[in-house]
Amino acid sequence: MFETIKTTLSTNENLSEEVKNDILELVKIFQQKFANIDLTNLNERLKNLVIKRESMYLVKQPCKYNPFTNEILINLGRFEECDAKHWLMHCLLGIITAKDSYYGFNNEDDSLIALNEGYTEIITNYLVGDVEENFFTDEIIMTNLISKIIGEETLYNAYFTNDSKSIIRAMIEAEEK
Repeated sequence: MFETIKTTLSTNENLSEEVKNDILELVKIFQQKFANIDLTNLNERLKNLVIKRESMYLVKQPCKYNPFTNEILINLGRFEECDAKHWLMHCLLGIITAKDSYYGFNNEDDSLIALNEGYTEIITNYLVGDVEENFFTDEIIMTNLISKIIGEETLYNAYFTNDSKSIIRAMIEAEEK
């Protein structure tokens, strides 16, 4: 799949060669740790992925993936002073798990957004290391606590299959015990 992704990226005229190479490096890191995850969705979205600058009032973090428009939105003021590899991986996880207008196990009404961001950041930290100034400390703590209650495997499976309902079911079952 790596070669397919490389070919797809080479046809995307919206991205510079440097960005394409950075994305390929991160895909390789991801594949080494999560070889069983299907990257078909990533390949499809990379065909027309756009990276654009956005207002600091709309994007509080250094960057953010918008699955609805298939854009990585950059807050240039924050991005220039951050660990770009870390933040690009965070966005790449959004692309890998994107479905419709959301990604991971977040859903259409954003009711699991904090849990989703916490889990995305945990995986990002695992893949490329933690950052000094983390925007998601509270979300990471909450996600770790919830994973102790419903199980890490439940979070993992829900995240990579866009199954927010399994998270809700697992929480209800844990409450009933």
